[in-house]
Amino acid sequence: MAKEPSEQIIWDEERGEPEFGFLRPHFHQEIFPTSQIVGYVLSLALTLTSFLLVIHRTFSASPLLVAILILAGGQAGVQVGIFMHLRESRGPAWQVVPLFLGFFIAGGMIAMSIWIMMFKWGGY
Repeated sequence: MAKEPSEQIIWDEERGEPEFGFLRPHFHQEIFPTSQIVGYVLSLALTLTSFLLVIHRTFSASPLLVAILILAGGQAGVQVGIFMHLRESRGPAWQVVPLFLGFFIAGGMIAMSIWIMMFKWGGY
């Protein structure tokens, strides 16, 4: 069974290193910024959905937190994929390591904030 082209590892002779298909740069020029408009509308929809879940108290605290975190993950994916142009670069994908470091730091800050809000609310 053959692999999808996006899953293949290709050896780049010029740089002397492998190039992963899913990180291969994709350059194309658009006359109308369709992907940015779709990303903007999707970001607005995800933000509005989170807002409405909280305002209308659709779920209790724990399921609401899970729903908001899932929507936030989707929002981060939209931002990285559409607006930060992760796949639009030539050469090795050096930006992936700092991106994961940023996600790690942001995840730690979010986890610590949730911990403080959930367990330290009545100390004063």
